[in-house]
Amino acid sequence: MHTMEWKSDLESESFLSGGSSPMSLRMLGGHAVLEIDLESAQMAETIRCALEPETDSVPSERSTTQVSAEGTKLIIKITAEDLTALRAAMNSYLAWVSGSKRALESVEQES
Repeated sequence: MHTMEWKSDLESESFLSGGSSPMSLRMLGGHAVLEIDLESAQMAETIRCALEPETDSVPSERSTTQVSAEGTKLIIKITAEDLTALRAAMNSYLAWVSGSKRALESVEQES
């Protein structure tokens, strides 16, 4: 299961969402930092490389994203003009990470 933490200046809340890797989220105003623990540093780097082109070809100019990998951790930093744009960017990147992770796991199972 993913463990997601949401922290703002006013309150803190923890909840569970589907998946198998711990994840934390810090959201302050129009900024969010997603930290996703993956099985290996190689998986984190491979997914970072897969997401990198998406940071250059953003469908909306209302948000910008930076993606990095530190060991087994994939870090996605999103800045947006408003909460709607932030949510849309977060949903897109989480879906891309999930799809990439499933694809890599599928390839690993076949080898």
